[in-house]
Amino acid sequence: MPHEGEVLALDIGTRTIMGVVLEKAPNGYRIRAAEQFEHQDRAMYQGQVHDVLAVAESVKKLKTVLERRRKKTFERAAVAAAGRSLKMSAGQARRRRNSLAAVTAAEIELLELEALRAAQAQLVSAEGEAAAVGFFCVGYSTSRYLLDGEPISELRGQVCAEIGVELIATFLPRVVVNALLSVLKHAELEPASLTLEPIAALEASVPAGMRQLNLALLDIGAGTTDIALVRRGRVFAYGMAPLAGDKITDAICQKYLLDFAVAEAVKKKLAQQDEVTFTDILGNKQRLASERIIASLSELIEQMAADIAAQVLSLNGGRPDAVLLVGGGSLTPGFPQALADAMELPQSRVGIRTREMITTVTGQSKKLGGPQGVTPLGIAMTAFGSGPLHFVDVTVNGQPVPLWQGAGQTVADALLAASGSWTHLFGRPGLALTVEINGRLKVIPGEQGQSPHILVNGQPAALDTVLSPGAKIEFTPGKHGRPAQALVRDLIAEGRTITINGKSYPFPAAVYLNGHPADLDAKVPDRACVTIDWEQPLAEILMATGVDPAQLKKEDIPYRLGAKQHVFSFCPCQVSVNGRAASLTELVRPGDTIEYVLNRPRPTVGSVLAAHMVPKPPLVIAVNGQELKLPASGTEILVSGRPARAEDPLEPGAEITLIPGRSDYIVSDLFALIDVKKQAVPGGKLDMLINGKPATFTTPLGPGDQVTLVWNQKM
Repeated sequence: MPHEGEVLALDIGTRTIMGVVLEKAPNGYRIRAAEQFEHQDRAMYQGQVHDVLAVAESVKKLKTVLERRRKKTFERAAVAAAGRSLKMSAGQARRRRNSLAAVTAAEIELLELEALRAAQAQLVSAEGEAAAVGFFCVGYSTSRYLLDGEPISELRGQVCAEIGVELIATFLPRVVVNALLSVLKHAELEPASLTLEPIAALEASVPAGMRQLNLALLDIGAGTTDIALVRRGRVFAYGMAPLAGDKITDAICQKYLLDFAVAEAVKKKLAQQDEVTFTDILGNKQRLASERIIASLSELIEQMAADIAAQVLSLNGGRPDAVLLVGGGSLTPGFPQALADAMELPQSRVGIRTREMITTVTGQSKKLGGPQGVTPLGIAMTAFGSGPLHFVDVTVNGQPVPLWQGAGQTVADALLAASGSWTHLFGRPGLALTVEINGRLKVIPGEQGQSPHILVNGQPAALDTVLSPGAKIEFTPGKHGRPAQALVRDLIAEGRTITINGKSYPFPAAVYLNGHPADLDAKVPDRACVTIDWEQPLAEILMATGVDPAQLKKEDIPYRLGAKQHVFSFCPCQVSVNGRAASLTELVRPGDTIEYVLNRPRPTVGSVLAAHMVPKPPLVIAVNGQELKLPASGTEILVSGRPARAEDPLEPGAEITLIPGRSDYIVSDLFALIDVKKQAVPGGKLDMLINGKPATFTTPLGPGDQVTLVWNQKM
């Protein structure tokens, strides 16, 4: 919550503790008291509390001095954590999407969130899950976006099939915060607010109007250089380099054989005096030009500048517009110029921000002059804010999660900070199924993943829902989509038919899966090779539509006719395709018309003899001018020596004998067909003529004969 009245702010650094009492003024803030103490012993290293009790004792002394000056007791203090032990981890993510729709801001947020989870997973891999649980994300920087695999500066509004992002995330260990809170507790203080030191420095030295620029703020203390980056109005990344003023002090100690306190005093005088006098640990008194000492440190200063510049460039993804320096370490001679060279920036774009430049703060400045006073003032100023820079607690599935509020923390920030390790936030689409069908590639997409279920204080919420202190988040991760599945029958094109005896049937194509005949209800594996044959033997088509296979079977039946052996080929099914007679082995295609009839299941003796028995025509003659047909007699059939009929079934191995019937006639045969007695003359004689010549009862008849039968009186 924002504070009223006076606020005690503490900047607990590696070498010094600075305290300031600040109050709101009509046009900004007013300093009511300020003090600073140096640690008697090295109780802190590179911004990390090592001796809680020793640091707490120094805090108590400073608190007592300020209470006496203000004639009041302070029960709470605003503090800031250094960037010590910040962990940086790279993360990347790619997402397939609808290639016809433009990329939305929500898609980009989701993509970045997935990349942050990947960075968190990378941290777990590097640190071990037990160690990584003690870290939470405090910021990240986007290295680059990818559009269909190619780098691009902005994704929003683009139309593509795949988007991607690569980023660097920073994580702060909880132990850093816990140690700081423990110091306050032993100093009989409660935390009024808690923030990061680079955020506090930004609050004091970088007004909101400047934050549209891409700026890097470096808070160079004794043990660490804290980094904060702003762009488009927001702080988007933090970092830390374990390089600062103590590195210079240690180098002076080694070069000139000085203890740490003397070397620290020499360092401070380099920028203030032309010559420096000191006594080394052997008792030798030396007097050296400041320029000579600075020259001996130039290589170290350049190396420090290069290392810090590398951190900034990595976090920012390139050179920022400008670099702002605060903290006592920024006064190191030659450091701003070395940093500008390392970052390939004009020297005019690397500058030191001092307490005197903060126009919104009035009051005494002796204790808070120069760049050293910026961070403690920023810590105090954040305590008056309306919430964006306060340290708040929320819960995720019942577990408390501390958050740094930089620009209104959201559900997404809380999930990233949660100590639980989510395997996924959004359900991923199921794996696609890739199949080659008749030489052409077909991709069957998997099921879409499900979105997570989120409640904040019992109400439905989204990832971008802004949280208030004490918010209770209930989170159920989204479910992954199921992998794509397909049966063989799903791959066969619908609508292909064939007409059989006037009725339409689906064409039963032959399907092969990886070279083997496939069951239509078989599952298709990924990367399968499917062959669909749309040309099928006629017999296969008829069987698929219900014709008994036995009726489609061709049978060769051996038999003997007289002295010769024969084979009769027979099939009960007689078929035509598109109006012409066809063999059952003929290939047919979708759209063809088939007609078939089913005959007796076995051939008859007559069907076998049809080729061997040629019927004889009747004998045609004329009797008394009237035409008369004399039929030939039938052939007698014997099968295996027994009389048989033409309609009898033919058995394999049958021995058939044919006995030809009568085919010649004589005159007497006519009387069986003609009643000549009707014209008889009593006592008369029958005269018979064939072709005008006298004939007898036994005279043979031939085709076309003219027969005359006349009764005459006996003479």
